[in-house]
Amino acid sequence: MLPRFQYHKAETIEQALDLLARNSPDARILAGGTDLIVGMKEGDCTPKHVVDVKAIPELRRLEVGADGGLAIGACVTVNELLELEDMPPGMAALRDAASVLATHQLRNRATVGGNIANASPACDLGPPLLVLGAAVSAASPSGRRTVSLGEFFTGVKRTCLGVDEVITAVDVPPPGDTVSAFVKRRRTRGHDLATVSVAAALGGGRGLRLGLGAVAERPLLVEVAGDVGDVEAVRGAAVRAALAAVAPIDDVRAGAEYRRSMVELLVGEALDLVAERMRGGG
Repeated sequence: MLPRFQYHKAETIEQALDLLARNSPDARILAGGTDLIVGMKEGDCTPKHVVDVKAIPELRRLEVGADGGLAIGACVTVNELLELEDMPPGMAALRDAASVLATHQLRNRATVGGNIANASPACDLGPPLLVLGAAVSAASPSGRRTVSLGEFFTGVKRTCLGVDEVITAVDVPPPGDTVSAFVKRRRTRGHDLATVSVAAALGGGRGLRLGLGAVAERPLLVEVAGDVGDVEAVRGAAVRAALAAVAPIDDVRAGAEYRRSMVELLVGEALDLVAERMRGGG
């Protein structure tokens, strides 16, 4: 059963910021609600004010720019992202991750902004967005700012956002000749959270990047040095770099040693998929 709270519906960013400012620190943003409502039912959070931002047009924007960059409004749902027909091929890792995020029904509600704002170490969209160089735009009463996704995540369920800030968009730069992929392991064959996830992106003038989920306090970005053009030439270095970066824990979904083993396996699987896509498959 939900605790009692006051519901507010914001029509503009300015209204949302005003409601947050007047009711802070007892106010929370409602986008898709797939994390917030569950948390409220379980007693993990008990806001006295809930600010619904789904009706704000700016937060519903989803478009590919003339340069090939992708602008994703914070309230764009995961299924809306999946249905974007002109997503650049270099962003395939993002489509891979979106397609295995929870269930189809939940993807109709879950938002891109909410998935990263929740800041779970196992969030599905974190690793692909990290390797694609995404940035988060946020608004507050004092103005607007943009931070890289690597700076945005600061710990377990923690971000650099202030209590008076609202995510407005996630922006992915043009991928150029990037080839990317995302793979995930979970406890069941269904739609469980990741026990380990790996995104890989090669090209775009940035060498090889790995995004690692559920193996540290936050999603990790690992960059493998060098101008890499051959997956096989960098496979060993990629595995070593990934294993050096992770700090997995034992929890209800998996043990630390199992997670380390899965990092090695999934880095290989992600690189195999990148190689296949470079050859024109996948």
